[in-house]
Amino acid sequence: MTVWSDIDRGWSSARARLRTAWRWGADTSPGADETRAAKAARAAQLRGDPAFQTVHWGLIVCGGIVAALLIALATLDWNTMRGPAARWASLRTGRTVHIDGDLHVHIWSLTPRVEVNGLRVSNTDWAGGGDMIDIGHLVFDVRLLPLFGGHAKVPLIDVENASFRLVRDPQGRENWNFGNDRDNAPLRLPPVKHFIVRNAQLSITDERRKLVFTGTINSNESAKGQGRGFWMTGNGTLNREPFTADVRGAPLLNVDESKPYPFTLDVRAGATHIVADGTVTHPFDFGALQAHTVMSGNTLADLYYLTGLVMPSTPPYALTSTFSRDGQTYRLDDLTGRIGHSDLSGTLVVDASGERLFLTGDLHSHHVIFDDLGFLFGGGKGRNSAPKAPAPSQPAKSAKGMITVESGASPVSLYLPDTPLDVDRVRQMDARISYAADRIESQDLPLRRLSMRLSLDHGVLIFDPLSLTLVKGRIDGTVRVDASRDVPATALDLRLRDLSLDQFSPGQNPPPLEGMVEARAKLAGTGNSVHKTASSANGTFTLVVPHGQIRKAFAELVGIDLINGGLELLTGDKSSTNLRCMVASFDAHDGLLSARRVTFDTDVVSATGQGSVNLKNETLNLTLSGQPKKFRIGRLDAPIEITGSLQSPHVGVDASKALPQAGIGVALGVFAAPLAALLPFVNPGLADNADCGALVAQADARGVPVKKSVHHRAAIP
Repeated sequence: MTVWSDIDRGWSSARARLRTAWRWGADTSPGADETRAAKAARAAQLRGDPAFQTVHWGLIVCGGIVAALLIALATLDWNTMRGPAARWASLRTGRTVHIDGDLHVHIWSLTPRVEVNGLRVSNTDWAGGGDMIDIGHLVFDVRLLPLFGGHAKVPLIDVENASFRLVRDPQGRENWNFGNDRDNAPLRLPPVKHFIVRNAQLSITDERRKLVFTGTINSNESAKGQGRGFWMTGNGTLNREPFTADVRGAPLLNVDESKPYPFTLDVRAGATHIVADGTVTHPFDFGALQAHTVMSGNTLADLYYLTGLVMPSTPPYALTSTFSRDGQTYRLDDLTGRIGHSDLSGTLVVDASGERLFLTGDLHSHHVIFDDLGFLFGGGKGRNSAPKAPAPSQPAKSAKGMITVESGASPVSLYLPDTPLDVDRVRQMDARISYAADRIESQDLPLRRLSMRLSLDHGVLIFDPLSLTLVKGRIDGTVRVDASRDVPATALDLRLRDLSLDQFSPGQNPPPLEGMVEARAKLAGTGNSVHKTASSANGTFTLVVPHGQIRKAFAELVGIDLINGGLELLTGDKSSTNLRCMVASFDAHDGLLSARRVTFDTDVVSATGQGSVNLKNETLNLTLSGQPKKFRIGRLDAPIEITGSLQSPHVGVDASKALPQAGIGVALGVFAAPLAALLPFVNPGLADNADCGALVAQADARGVPVKKSVHHRAAIP
């Protein structure tokens, strides 16, 4: 400190004396007070001053040091600096850095050039060790003058014979992140005038996304013809599916940081195809992008590998949007297109600033084909099913003696969807989406509209509210899927309100069954698919028709009145009778729905049911036994049985239970009078009316509120 203080004081004194000497030397007027000899004497005195001598020699020493440094740099063998440079880089990155080849620095320029051969950066142990980066030959230029203003400009980057190995483990650790914290900041590169990559090998293993990519990258710039501009291509395989990428841009030589840089992008990954035409707002800050995008593919779920967004398994799609990025926020505005045969429009926004992506959006459809909505009900793009058997051309007798009087579609192995929910994906993203469909077209269900609000938070997926509007009636409720557990747990509470039965028999006048249905399902189960969840379901299901009308012929057949019901069907009699009430209440335990109470009461027949529905194998085992309320001849004393599968139920009469009755009739006809043979088929009709008021009240207590209309009160004496 003392030496530098002396130099400073000496320099200050010398400057004062020099200023004085300058004034003396400049004074040449005839009236000058001193002679030239006096001036020379003072100059000699100044040169002998110790302060002047200190500054003088200090300048000489500094000049010598600079000259020696320049000579050293000019004659330096830069290979001797490979070790110190590699150690400095290792300290900065926390990884071992090697420079195995030659190192050259061309420093005598305002744009120095650095050439490195055999540059290697080691991998982490958890990522498999070895080298993360191996570059055979690297050349880059840097402009010096902009660096003094805090800006970096790189006229050239040239990479040859390189390989990059990127790894992310299931916990989200990234070997390309050289810090301890996850860095979500967008990539920002200085303006590059010439970017060349020759046969760079890229390997990406993302265990979190279940993604494996291997491929080759090349880039260069063409300065001739109509293809003038920058281009970069990549090709390889993504999860064993072909992958290609083609990026085109304006000539890099004309890059201006104050003007947007135009580019086009064309990516194909298997059946997924993404095309973008946009600009980088401030080259090359990739945190500010805008582009018109076109996306298509077999299912939206495949976008997960390219974007990290968790999308459902949908039918083939084709969507266009205006894409923009602002830092950690990505937007898809003016989203329009089709999923399957259904239209879709709206806006999606992704916030990538947190630990997990957060997706928000407002989506809307004008016209939807119901089959395209299978993903909302856990069905994905299809259901597991067995080959269909040909439908029987006539009633057949089963091995159990079942006489089939009605059959549905051909049987399949599973009716409830068994498409598994990928819980690992669900846990990686949060979301809040609203969706509405104005019109739903379905061949099997009288649906009209759908609206729902979806939220996903730390693996817990909730549909609340979920509303389906039918032609006459609606289904409202909530569904909660907790996928934060090893085995997802699902709980649903759905209410069926004011469902009119006549809408299920269009074109029939009058409909065979009329009335308003009220129902509630409150079930909970575990499993990674709808079928597995139903197989473990616990809870209750209750259905009520408080009043209505039923075709008299069908009501008689419920009591197996072969003469009255059969004749009415044969003669085309369409007269109706009152349906006083119908109540079906089931308790679910471990996937088995057991009938707690089944009552079917009309003016002519009263029936009760029993049995179960097994959701594990999706089979039915229900019986309905009816008793006439009036004197009847020709009644067969055998219950109606509903068996088969959910997909293909069979309704019939168990012939084995009617044989004793038929045998007695035959015996009486042989050994007694012919009229006596009718006695076993005679029923005095003593069945009582069911207490519909009490039954409806019980259903109301189980969460099925029934509107007490005037017609309802009149129908229940």
